[in-house]
Amino acid sequence: MVSKSAFLAVLPMALVNGVPTMMSAFQGSGVGCDKPDWSCISEKLVEVPSPSASQVLLQMFGTGVNPINYDGVLPNCASTMGCYGDTLGNDGAGVVVAVGSDCPDFKVGDEVWGMISGSYAQYAVAECGRIGLKPENLDFVSAGTIPVVGGTAWECLEKAGLVHTADNSNLTVVITSGQGGTGFMAVQLAKAMGAGRIISAGSGDGIDFVKNLGADIIVDYHQQALADYLENDSVDIVFDNHGAPGTADKMMHAIRPGGAFQVLYGGAGGRPSLHPREGVTQHLCNYGNHMDSLKSMFEQETISVRVMDPVYTLPEVPAAFTRARSRGVFGKIAVTPSVVTLV
Repeated sequence: MVSKSAFLAVLPMALVNGVPTMMSAFQGSGVGCDKPDWSCISEKLVEVPSPSASQVLLQMFGTGVNPINYDGVLPNCASTMGCYGDTLGNDGAGVVVAVGSDCPDFKVGDEVWGMISGSYAQYAVAECGRIGLKPENLDFVSAGTIPVVGGTAWECLEKAGLVHTADNSNLTVVITSGQGGTGFMAVQLAKAMGAGRIISAGSGDGIDFVKNLGADIIVDYHQQALADYLENDSVDIVFDNHGAPGTADKMMHAIRPGGAFQVLYGGAGGRPSLHPREGVTQHLCNYGNHMDSLKSMFEQETISVRVMDPVYTLPEVPAAFTRARSRGVFGKIAVTPSVVTLV
């Protein structure tokens, strides 16, 4: 493990001339992990992929740990992402080293971020329509943690009716869990989009963390359930990024007619209510490609990244997964697939 500051001190580096034929990648073995000892995933030496006409080849310098990355291999490879020999990881940031013929918007040397399947590797291919130029004021490690959580938070808030260009000063927005990846982005985005009041939940050090993101009210969920804190007809939007079963029903009394309940697809098994209030819309929401909009916000410094120390190297993916599943994670866990020798 390396600290973020130590890593960034040596990160600016010239790419090696040419692209190697082999690389390190973290892949699934084809069987699930019965328990989180991560025996079903390991670092392997594999061929560097070749981009198709609609893809670019990236040298990867940063990627994040998202719940889908470890949920897919626990307990029995429930999804194909990361199992059956696939390389893990689904977002990140890197440098373009080869460009497909149908990708006129990118060139070799571009620094990009976005949705990148197989990002837990030294090189990865990405569809040109799912990446964009990374913010100039973000390093690779920070940028690599944002695409999934940033794109998802933006999509869910937008579907709920929180439009960036509108006057939202009269809206009250609830983010059910402001401490985690999607939550810390959702709180900041709701604030940047002008929401008049933001309510979230936290505990311990997470209370100050969420408050510093811009939330107006943080409910200590060890003392009181967030749904119990909310009064009838007191909020306009609930974004349930945690997704615990039954949350929709518990929150419904607080949502005003004309409001919205958004629950993150996947999550912890949450679903829309079977008995919603009249006038309240509901949706399962997921990722949306908003990389250019997020880039603009980061460069304007209206939102920021929260990356926890340490930054994990590729062989340390199991340790990164263990940390991500533990308590006290505020923001994002980062992995650097192409790390240089520290001096």
